Amino acid sequence: MEENKKSGSGRIKFYIMLMLVSIAAVAAEFLIFKLPEVKAVQILAIVLLGQITVIFAYESGHVYEKMFSGAGHKPAMFFVVYMLMIAASVVMSAMPVTAWPIAVIYVLLTIISNIPCGIAAGSICLFITASSAVDAAVYPFAYVYLLAGISASILVAHLDERFKIGFPVIIVEVILLAGLGVTLITTVNGFSIEMLIYPVVNLAVTLILMLFILKAFSAKVIFKEEDKYIELNDPECMLLNELKKVSPEDYHKTVHIVYFCDRVSSALGLDVPKVKCAGLYHRVGVIGGQYNWDNTRAVCEERNLPEEVMTILKEFEDPNTPMVQPEATVLFMCECIVSSIQYLFAKNSEIKLDYPSLIEAIFEQRSQAGVFKSSDISIRQYELMKKVFMEEKLYYDFLR
Repeated sequence: MEENKKSGSGRIKFYIMLMLVSIAAVAAEFLIFKLPEVKAVQILAIVLLGQITVIFAYESGHVYEKMFSGAGHKPAMFFVVYMLMIAASVVMSAMPVTAWPIAVIYVLLTIISNIPCGIAAGSICLFITASSAVDAAVYPFAYVYLLAGISASILVAHLDERFKIGFPVIIVEVILLAGLGVTLITTVNGFSIEMLIYPVVNLAVTLILMLFILKAFSAKVIFKEEDKYIELNDPECMLLNELKKVSPEDYHKTVHIVYFCDRVSSALGLDVPKVKCAGLYHRVGVIGGQYNWDNTRAVCEERNLPEEVMTILKEFEDPNTPMVQPEATVLFMCECIVSSIQYLFAKNSEIKLDYPSLIEAIFEQRSQAGVFKSSDISIRQYELMKKVFMEEKLYYDFLR
């Protein structure tokens, strides 16, 4: 209770500071660019309303994490970087409109928060820059930067361990190139090569900075996330060897379950290492004497398993916790299929099973029992999961 109060108090202070810095940024614009008072009040009102949107988007990241980049929530880092970007936005007002590297700001703010928050915060920076720009015909360019910025924020969602972001980056660059080019030609009287210097430099700088930021983010966050599962997902790691000694039956069953966790989570587009890790450690409670959530939690906490894996295991094992995450649902069905087939083989090792019919019956039974009632798994994922199990006919003989 006390921790929740402290956390709530810290967030309130964080959001108040965002508002205060916004007021300071508009005041700086008012003094530096000698804005009319009425315009300064308009800018301040819009910026403060925009900050409310930023706060709402940032806060919503705690609830709908799967929509976002997965970088986690670090308010102090977000505050520092966001304030630096607001300061940079004030400075950019003095630059030619075709030279604003706005897309980079969107990417950076998205990486340290989430996609909706990055779009909202980047748009505030764009508005601050555009509201005091030295160029008169700024608003057509501002719309181009808005579209490029939104595309750049969405680009973060394409990051994975393969770093295949070539096409999304090209999309951002094409929007900037076409938008700035057409807007420049249609708003400026007469054409000259000198007109293209700032847009070309802007495109080059934006491309270099975006690739640098995304590569750094990939190395620090994505590959770091992958690396922490390498040792954990080794069937011969110390904890699993301990499980093998305590209960060989549970260990060998776990190996089969992890195979299906890998296959199903890959097909459904889920976080494969995370699901495999949960599958490997879902039976470690027997090391504590009895298979239950309390023992599993104690063993996993002692071995410092990732929090996201603990959440899956809790939903899977704790009868008082609803099974919401698709990863927990996948683990449940993998365990259910393996257990059911092993049970039938234990009764009669020579039995010939109609696997598609059996799997269809198991899914139907679990569905009627309300297993999927609270799950976030989609109908498409449900059907695809069933299809994967039905196609694994050859593997089931290993369960005899």
